[in-house]
Amino acid sequence: MAGKVARAVTRLVAVVRRGRALHPRGHLLQGTLTVKSELLGERGEHEVPVRLSKGVSLPGRLPDVLGLAVRLPNGVDLLLSTGYGFLPVPRRGFTSGPYSTLASYRCGSRRCRIVARPEAGGWVPVDPAELPGVLARRDLVFHLWAGVRYLGRLRVHTALVGQDLTFDPLVNSVPHLCPASRLQVLRGAAYEGSRQGRRAKLGRGGEWRESRSVK
Repeated sequence: MAGKVARAVTRLVAVVRRGRALHPRGHLLQGTLTVKSELLGERGEHEVPVRLSKGVSLPGRLPDVLGLAVRLPNGVDLLLSTGYGFLPVPRRGFTSGPYSTLASYRCGSRRCRIVARPEAGGWVPVDPAELPGVLARRDLVFHLWAGVRYLGRLRVHTALVGQDLTFDPLVNSVPHLCPASRLQVLRGAAYEGSRQGRRAKLGRGGEWRESRSVK
Protein backbone atom coordinates (compact mmCIF):
# COMPACT_ATOMS: atom_id res chain seq x y z
CA MET A 1 0.00 0.00 0.00
CA ALA A 2 2.81 2.42 0.87
CA GLY A 3 4.43 1.75 -2.49
CA LYS A 4 1.17 2.49 -4.32
CA VAL A 5 0.83 5.79 -2.45
CA ALA A 6 4.43 6.80 -3.25
CA ARG A 7 3.93 5.92 -6.92
CA ALA A 8 0.68 7.90 -7.15
CA VAL A 9 2.09 10.97 -5.41
CA THR A 10 5.24 11.23 -7.54
CA ARG A 11 3.23 10.54 -10.71
CA LEU A 12 0.92 13.46 -9.85
CA VAL A 13 3.84 15.77 -9.02
CA ALA A 14 5.53 14.89 -12.32
CA VAL A 15 2.33 15.63 -14.25
CA VAL A 16 1.88 18.99 -12.53
CA ARG A 17 5.53 19.95 -13.01
CA ARG A 18 5.66 18.50 -16.53
CA GLY A 19 9.00 17.06 -15.51
CA ARG A 20 10.76 15.11 -12.79
CA ALA A 21 9.07 14.79 -9.42
CA LEU A 22 12.49 14.33 -7.82
CA HIS A 23 15.51 16.56 -8.49
CA PRO A 24 13.83 18.38 -11.42
CA ARG A 25 16.43 21.17 -11.74
CA GLY A 26 19.65 19.64 -12.96
CA HIS A 27 22.08 19.36 -15.84
CA LEU A 28 23.29 16.31 -17.75
CA LEU A 29 27.07 16.27 -18.06
CA GLN A 30 29.79 14.01 -19.39
CA GLY A 31 32.62 12.75 -17.27
CA THR A 32 35.63 10.46 -17.39
CA LEU A 33 35.57 7.79 -14.70
CA THR A 34 38.92 6.21 -13.85
CA VAL A 35 37.96 2.90 -12.25
CA LYS A 36 40.37 1.61 -9.60
CA SER A 37 38.13 -1.13 -8.17
CA GLU A 38 36.22 -3.87 -10.00
CA LEU A 39 33.21 -2.94 -7.87
CA LEU A 40 32.51 -0.16 -10.41
CA GLY A 41 33.24 -2.27 -13.49
CA GLU A 42 36.27 -2.84 -15.67
CA ARG A 43 39.41 -1.01 -14.55
CA GLY A 44 40.57 1.89 -16.69
CA GLU A 45 39.05 5.09 -18.09
CA HIS A 46 35.43 5.23 -19.23
CA GLU A 47 33.22 8.03 -20.52
CA VAL A 48 30.08 8.17 -18.38
CA PRO A 49 26.97 10.36 -18.06
CA VAL A 50 26.69 12.46 -14.90
CA ARG A 51 23.80 14.55 -13.62
CA LEU A 52 24.16 17.28 -10.97
CA SER A 53 20.89 18.57 -9.57
CA LYS A 54 19.00 20.33 -6.78
CA GLY A 55 16.74 18.09 -4.70
CA VAL A 56 13.93 20.47 -3.76
CA SER A 57 14.92 22.66 -6.71
CA LEU A 58 14.82 25.98 -4.90
CA PRO A 59 15.45 28.86 -7.34
CA GLY A 60 18.80 30.37 -8.21
CA ARG A 61 21.64 30.02 -5.73
CA LEU A 62 19.50 29.19 -2.69
CA PRO A 63 21.00 26.27 -0.69
CA ASP A 64 19.54 22.83 -1.37
CA VAL A 65 20.21 19.13 -0.92
CA LEU A 66 22.21 18.39 -4.08
CA GLY A 67 22.29 15.24 -6.16
CA LEU A 68 25.08 13.48 -8.05
CA ALA A 69 23.99 10.70 -10.40
CA VAL A 70 26.42 8.56 -12.41
CA ARG A 71 25.84 5.68 -14.81
CA LEU A 72 28.79 3.38 -14.21
CA PRO A 73 30.58 1.37 -16.93
CA ASN A 74 28.87 -1.82 -15.67
CA GLY A 75 25.42 -0.25 -16.25
CA VAL A 76 24.74 0.54 -12.59
CA ASP A 77 23.05 3.84 -11.74
CA LEU A 78 24.71 5.35 -8.68
CA LEU A 79 22.76 8.15 -6.97
CA LEU A 80 24.27 10.22 -4.16
CA SER A 81 23.13 13.29 -2.23
CA THR A 82 24.99 15.89 -0.20
CA GLY A 83 25.12 14.67 3.35
CA TYR A 84 26.72 12.33 5.86
CA GLY A 85 25.45 8.78 6.17
CA PHE A 86 21.64 8.75 6.06
CA LEU A 87 21.39 12.48 6.88
CA PRO A 88 20.93 14.82 3.86
CA VAL A 89 22.60 18.22 4.25
CA PRO A 90 21.81 21.35 2.15
CA ARG A 91 24.81 22.95 0.46
CA ARG A 92 25.58 26.31 -1.14
CA GLY A 93 27.84 24.89 -3.87
CA PHE A 94 28.25 21.73 -5.92
CA THR A 95 31.77 21.15 -4.57
CA SER A 96 31.36 22.42 -1.00
CA GLY A 97 30.96 19.02 0.68
CA PRO A 98 30.77 15.24 0.23
CA TYR A 99 27.98 13.29 -1.44
CA SER A 100 26.77 9.97 -0.06
CA THR A 101 24.34 7.18 -0.90
CA LEU A 102 21.83 7.90 1.85
CA ALA A 103 20.90 4.21 1.99
CA SER A 104 23.44 1.47 2.48
CA TYR A 105 24.60 -0.54 -0.54
CA ARG A 106 25.56 -4.15 -0.97
CA CYS A 107 29.21 -3.80 -1.98
CA GLY A 108 30.36 -7.30 -2.82
CA SER A 109 29.96 -9.33 0.37
CA ARG A 110 29.67 -6.27 2.62
CA ARG A 111 27.30 -3.37 3.22
CA CYS A 112 28.57 0.18 2.99
CA ARG A 113 27.74 3.69 1.89
CA ILE A 114 29.45 5.02 -1.20
CA VAL A 115 30.85 8.54 -0.83
CA ALA A 116 32.01 11.05 -3.47
CA ARG A 117 34.40 13.68 -2.15
CA PRO A 118 34.99 16.76 -4.33
CA GLU A 119 38.55 17.79 -5.03
CA ALA A 120 39.52 21.29 -3.93
CA GLY A 121 39.53 23.79 -6.75
CA GLY A 122 37.14 26.63 -6.05
CA TRP A 123 33.51 27.20 -5.25
CA VAL A 124 30.88 26.13 -7.81
CA PRO A 125 27.50 27.96 -7.56
CA VAL A 126 24.55 25.77 -6.66
CA ASP A 127 22.50 26.89 -9.68
CA PRO A 128 22.52 24.09 -12.34
CA ALA A 129 22.12 26.71 -15.08
CA GLU A 130 25.66 27.94 -14.32
CA LEU A 131 27.33 24.53 -14.76
CA PRO A 132 28.07 24.86 -18.53
CA GLY A 133 29.93 28.10 -17.88
CA VAL A 134 31.88 26.58 -15.00
CA LEU A 135 32.89 23.53 -17.08
CA ALA A 136 34.05 25.81 -19.91
CA ARG A 137 36.69 27.11 -17.47
CA ARG A 138 37.64 24.00 -15.50
CA ASP A 139 36.75 20.39 -14.72
CA LEU A 140 35.05 19.16 -11.55
CA VAL A 141 36.74 16.20 -9.87
CA PHE A 142 35.26 13.76 -7.36
CA HIS A 143 36.89 10.79 -5.61
CA LEU A 144 34.69 7.76 -4.91
CA TRP A 145 35.05 5.64 -1.79
CA ALA A 146 33.29 2.68 -0.16
CA GLY A 147 34.41 2.96 3.45
CA VAL A 148 38.22 2.95 3.32
CA ARG A 149 38.23 1.31 -0.14
CA TYR A 150 39.14 3.70 -2.94
CA LEU A 151 36.93 3.09 -5.99
CA GLY A 152 37.97 5.66 -8.55
CA ARG A 153 38.19 9.23 -9.81
CA LEU A 154 35.39 11.04 -11.63
CA ARG A 155 36.36 14.05 -13.76
CA VAL A 156 33.31 15.96 -15.02
CA HIS A 157 34.31 17.99 -18.07
CA THR A 158 31.48 18.63 -20.57
CA ALA A 159 27.91 19.95 -20.38
CA LEU A 160 25.50 18.01 -22.60
CA VAL A 161 23.26 20.92 -23.55
CA GLY A 162 19.70 20.02 -24.57
CA GLN A 163 19.94 16.44 -23.27
CA ASP A 164 18.67 14.59 -20.24
CA LEU A 165 18.73 11.04 -18.89
CA THR A 166 16.60 9.03 -16.48
CA PHE A 167 18.39 7.15 -13.68
CA ASP A 168 17.08 4.40 -11.40
CA PRO A 169 19.46 2.76 -8.87
CA LEU A 170 17.09 -0.17 -8.30
CA VAL A 171 16.40 -1.21 -11.89
CA ASN A 172 19.91 -0.45 -13.13
CA SER A 173 21.91 -2.47 -10.60
CA VAL A 174 23.91 -5.68 -10.31
CA PRO A 175 23.92 -8.22 -7.46
CA HIS A 176 27.33 -7.14 -6.11
CA LEU A 177 26.45 -3.41 -6.18
CA CYS A 178 22.85 -2.53 -5.31
CA PRO A 179 20.82 -0.70 -2.64
CA ALA A 180 20.31 -2.84 0.46
CA SER A 181 17.89 -0.76 2.57
CA ARG A 182 14.38 -2.02 3.32
CA LEU A 183 13.03 1.36 2.23
CA GLN A 184 14.11 0.74 -1.37
CA VAL A 185 10.62 -0.58 -2.23
CA LEU A 186 9.20 2.88 -1.55
CA ARG A 187 12.06 4.55 -3.36
CA GLY A 188 11.58 2.35 -6.42
CA ALA A 189 7.85 3.10 -6.50
CA ALA A 190 8.60 6.84 -6.31
CA TYR A 191 11.01 6.65 -9.26
CA GLU A 192 8.51 4.64 -11.28
CA GLY A 193 5.70 7.12 -10.56
CA SER A 194 7.90 10.04 -11.62
CA ARG A 195 8.71 8.31 -14.93
CA GLN A 196 5.05 7.51 -15.55
CA GLY A 197 3.99 11.10 -14.86
CA ARG A 198 6.35 12.56 -17.44
CA ARG A 199 6.29 9.54 -19.81
CA ALA A 200 10.03 9.05 -19.59
CA LYS A 201 11.94 6.03 -20.85
CA LEU A 202 14.49 4.48 -18.54
CA GLY A 203 17.76 4.00 -20.40
CA ARG A 204 20.01 1.09 -19.56
CA GLY A 205 23.71 0.46 -19.87
CA GLY A 206 25.19 2.13 -22.92
CA GLU A 207 21.93 3.74 -24.10
CA TRP A 208 22.74 7.09 -22.54
CA ARG A 209 23.85 8.62 -25.83
CA GLU A 210 20.24 8.30 -27.02
CA SER A 211 18.95 10.58 -24.26
CA ARG A 212 15.98 12.73 -25.10
CA SER A 213 15.95 16.52 -25.44
CA VAL A 214 15.00 18.62 -22.45
CA LYS A 215 11.76 20.59 -22.70
